[in-house]
Amino acid sequence: MDRRKFLKTVGISAVGLGAIGTASASNGVDRDKYRPGGPKLGSPKSINLNAYHTNEELTRDIQKIDRKSGRISLREIARSAGRNDPVWEVQVGEGDTKIHLITQIHGDEATGTEVALEVIRELAMSNSRQVDHILDNLSFAIIPRVNPDGAMYEYDFDGDGDVEWIGRRYNTQAWNPGDSRYRPYYHRLSGGGPDPGYDMNRDFNVRPPDEFNPRTDDEEDWWFNERFMDMPYEEYTLFNSGLRLTPEVRGVTESFNDFNPDYGITHHHKGGSLYPEEENGNGKGNQPQKQTLLSVMAAYGLDYADMSPFFPPGYDPVEEVVNPFLDYETSTKSIKLNSLVIEALAERGNSIFDSVTRYGYFPLWGSYLDGMCPNFANDNDGVAGMLYEVAWQTDHLGQKGFGRMLNLTRVGFMESFEALADDPELGDYGIDTYFDTPLFGADLSPYR
Repeated sequence: MDRRKFLKTVGISAVGLGAIGTASASNGVDRDKYRPGGPKLGSPKSINLNAYHTNEELTRDIQKIDRKSGRISLREIARSAGRNDPVWEVQVGEGDTKIHLITQIHGDEATGTEVALEVIRELAMSNSRQVDHILDNLSFAIIPRVNPDGAMYEYDFDGDGDVEWIGRRYNTQAWNPGDSRYRPYYHRLSGGGPDPGYDMNRDFNVRPPDEFNPRTDDEEDWWFNERFMDMPYEEYTLFNSGLRLTPEVRGVTESFNDFNPDYGITHHHKGGSLYPEEENGNGKGNQPQKQTLLSVMAAYGLDYADMSPFFPPGYDPVEEVVNPFLDYETSTKSIKLNSLVIEALAERGNSIFDSVTRYGYFPLWGSYLDGMCPNFANDNDGVAGMLYEVAWQTDHLGQKGFGRMLNLTRVGFMESFEALADDPELGDYGIDTYFDTPLFGADLSPYR
C-alpha cells in the first residue's frame, strides 16, 4: 500500500497520533465573554471551557504544590512560541523505574492535563501507603501541558466582534524561510483560527539534537513534494519525519533525554464520538450502540509486525508497519502496559467504562512515541510507549462528559503506576488482551 495514499485516506492531521501562570502575552481569558447557549453536541454555542485550568491557573497551582510539598522538583523546560507561556516539568519519586508522561501536546485535548495535575498533587502531598509504594519504586517526569498556545487560543469564532476562548490543536507559530529547507506538511497557515501553527505531535525527530539541525542537516532528495521530509536513518527511511521546529518540542525532547525513562506515556483526545461501527445499523436488535470512551495504542517493533492491522505480513518497507528500533523486550512491555489499562477498566463492570478499543498502530515518525521511544540520545534499547485517546476534542464539546473522561484517565494512570511499582516487567499481564481488543471502528459485542 502506498504510504501517502493511506495517510490521505485516514486523514493525516486527524490520526490521533490526536489548573497556572507567569509571563503571558495575554492577561488570561475573560470567561464571561462566551457562555454555553444550548445542549446540541458539537455546536459552538455549547462550548464551555470553565472547568479547565488556564495557563495562569496551572502555573499558580503547580508552584503552590512545589512550595508545600518538598517532594517535587519543578522546572521550566520551554516557553511557548506564541504566548511565551511556560512549559513545566515536574519530577517526583525515588524509584528505579522511570516514567515520562506528557499531556495536551494538542491544545484542544485538555483532560490529560487536569488528571496530570491531580496526580502531581497526590504524589506530592499524600501520605497514603499507595503513594509511598509508588514513590519508592517509580520516578516520574510529568509535563502536564505541552501546548500553552493551543490550550488558551482565542479568536472571534462567531463574528460578533469579541474574541472567544476556543482552544485548538496547534501552537501559534509562523514558518519563515530559513527555519528549514521547506515548510513541512504539519505546519498550517490557519487551523482552528486565523493564526499559523504546528501540529507538534508531528515535530519530533528520532535523531538526537546534536545530530540533526533542520537548517543544516537534511538533503534536497529527502523531501517529497517539498512538504514531507523522508529522512534516512540506518538502513531505513523514516517517512514524514519531524524537524523539531517548535520550542515546545525541543523542550520535551530535552526533558526526555535528560530523564532517560523506561516508559513513555502520552495522553490525547480522539476527534469524534468513538462510537464503534455496527454490523446491523444502530445496534443489534433493540440494543443501542455502546460508546467507546477510550482507545489505547502500543508502540512495537519487528517482533510484532505480523500483528499490524494495516499491512499484510511481510510488507516492505517495514518502517511503515512498525518501529524497527524497538526490540522484543521493549515492545512486549509496551503491549503489556496497554493490556493492563484495558483490564483495569473492564473490571469496572458492564458499563461504558469497559468499552475500550485499540487504536491501530503504525509509525508516525514525527510523533512523541516514534520519535522519542527509540531513545538514540542515550544509546539504549528503547522506551516502552503508550498512547491514550479519549473521545472528542474540547473545542468540539467543551467540558461535556468531563467527569467521565477524568475518571477513566485517572484509573488508567493510577492502575498503571501501581502495577509498575509492583513489577516493572508487568509479568502478570500478557499480549493477548491487547491484540484481542477490537480496533476502533470494530464490533464491541464481546465486551458487552
